[in-house]
Amino acid sequence: MVIGSRSTVLATALMLVGAVRVGAQDKAVHVFTYGGGYSALKNLDDIGAELKTGLTLGGGIGYEIDKYLELRASLTGAQSQLLDNGAMTGVYLNRYYLAADLKARYRFANGFTPYGLVGTGAVLLHEKGTTGADKRQGFAHLGLGIGHAVGKSGFTIFAQGDGFFYSLSGMTSPSFTPFSKVQTDVGWSVGASYRFAL
Repeated sequence: MVIGSRSTVLATALMLVGAVRVGAQDKAVHVFTYGGGYSALKNLDDIGAELKTGLTLGGGIGYEIDKYLELRASLTGAQSQLLDNGAMTGVYLNRYYLAADLKARYRFANGFTPYGLVGTGAVLLHEKGTTGADKRQGFAHLGLGIGHAVGKSGFTIFAQGDGFFYSLSGMTSPSFTPFSKVQTDVGWSVGASYRFAL
């Protein structure tokens, strides 16, 4: 009986160790970078002030909770030129988004992985070429994308669309003080990530 009990305990312990090892193999850290276009969906006021389509660039790190969910931290920069009744002004608005997102994904057998993002964070609004006139505030973020694994290399390429929701109210920079609308901006980008198994 004692031998049988010891064998059972040993077998159970080995199964638990095996389960922990498998679980550990499922965990991973992702590093990623991306770049693309950026556009405001509405004008800054009702008399013709708007932001021209500009550029976005960013990157970050993610931690896999399991095969469906990932926690991500990212830093995204975007720049757009101010237009006045369609005329370029030479004035630029920079935005720097520091975001924490939850990423939900589903990987198909063919290597394609559609995913969604939801998150929030802080954005720094800055008129290029000015000093001491930055505006810091919270923002909301939604995103959709699709990735494709490059064989078994650990690399994934992806295309992603993002929505950013913030307000221009309270800016004290020379050109953006008059504007106070809640903004809805979109970004579209392509990028690459690399998976480090833990």
